[in-house]
Amino acid sequence: MTKLVIISIFVLAVAGIAAFIVVRGRTSQAQSNPGFREFVKNPDLWNDMIALSEEEQALADESDSWDGDQIVEAVERFIFGAESKWDMSLLGRQLRELSPRTHEALLDILRDKSREAKLLELRPADFLEEAPLMKVCELFDGNMPPEAIELLTPYLSHESDLIRKECVLAIAESGRPEALPAIKQSLGDEDEFVRSYALMGMKRAMKAGKFSTEIGSGVIADLERLVTSDLNVKDAARLMAQIDPAHAESFLLSKPVLDSQNRYLHEVLRVVGQYDFAIPRGAVKDLVAAYAEREMKYPNTYALGESLALLGKFKSADDEQMLQQYSNHEEDRVSDGAARGLLAFHNLQRFEERIWQQEEAGGWDSLNKEQQMYIAVFWLNSEVNNGGHSQYFFNSGGDNWQAALDGLEAMGFKDRLEIFKSILGLFGDQKPFVDRGKRQGQLATVYSDHEETFDRLDAAYYKSKESVAVHSMRFVLQNADKFNQ
Repeated sequence: MTKLVIISIFVLAVAGIAAFIVVRGRTSQAQSNPGFREFVKNPDLWNDMIALSEEEQALADESDSWDGDQIVEAVERFIFGAESKWDMSLLGRQLRELSPRTHEALLDILRDKSREAKLLELRPADFLEEAPLMKVCELFDGNMPPEAIELLTPYLSHESDLIRKECVLAIAESGRPEALPAIKQSLGDEDEFVRSYALMGMKRAMKAGKFSTEIGSGVIADLERLVTSDLNVKDAARLMAQIDPAHAESFLLSKPVLDSQNRYLHEVLRVVGQYDFAIPRGAVKDLVAAYAEREMKYPNTYALGESLALLGKFKSADDEQMLQQYSNHEEDRVSDGAARGLLAFHNLQRFEERIWQQEEAGGWDSLNKEQQMYIAVFWLNSEVNNGGHSQYFFNSGGDNWQAALDGLEAMGFKDRLEIFKSILGLFGDQKPFVDRGKRQGQLATVYSDHEETFDRLDAAYYKSKESVAVHSMRFVLQNADKFNQ
């Protein structure tokens, strides 16, 4: 399973946990200890959540038989009901799956000007404020008819940035040519998030294969303006590269853009590297020299790191020593960029992707020891940063704790290695079980007895200055032959 798919599944699991806690009535215990803590202490709750998810899917499937009146009733309840979004999550799921059968009911709501005030009424929600109009946008689910675009466009001038961003997201992800004026208006919005939602909507339309050529050609000038104005640079530059790679290459490598005085240049350089645009080696060397003389703070550290990452792609023997020196730089952004440059220098680009694909095809045992240690440390770091060591041992990544321990040691970690050893010590002589089910039962006792210690060691892990990216990349470089397989 690829890293992207694995992470996507993990995010869905977290969302399911949150929904499960709500469905169980938002107990005071769940409120005070949200997330994985309740599951760590009582693993049976996990199975309950899985069963609940299966039950919800069965209920969602039943909505396929709804007639027109039932759909209208359900839409009205979802849009204007007093229940919270969490409480209405199943109904929302059902209605999204029914699209476009819900369109006429949604359009009737938008056409009825007598309901406009109620549609725009912001009220407290689970996280931020929410207006019924935002729920209307949600239900179109990337499948918006032209009339809805026309009816929603006036709300792009509403005083609430929450309403503006949800409207443009729904309009843009339709990918229809009719959406172009609305998208252009929102790309000029004063609010960063409104602009980012317009860009996000276009990316979704592109991913779904619904992005019209009219929008593509119509927003290029707006994307250029965003870049040169230092606004949403990364997303604007990346979208431009997806829409028209040749034009993006010419624009991003032009003299006004490729100027070391521009605060946004590190974002541009990142996109240049991702799309392998033909930046001259001399220009990269000049950038490295320019940033090396400046104070090591943002954005200089970011730009120097991206310049070094690009430099390695030229595979010039004259640059290897410089990359080696910078890979030991005290600033993480610089050392990380140099390490990426060394990976490129040694033809190790996309080595991670190759490992994920190999594991998916052949399983864990198909990986060599070095590859296993790399993946194990990756998952340890990802899980701990997301939810602590208890989450790591609760999830499947904890099956390979021994490889993670060996990896931390082989990669030269000190602080993180000692922290992990301390966590393992809480399990006593038995150590964590490799079998996930058995380990979850074991963890329930260990965590309940040592919750404060887990918290303290988690905090120490977060404070550690040891860069996981740099240490792991150095390890890969030292074992290049093991990662070229």
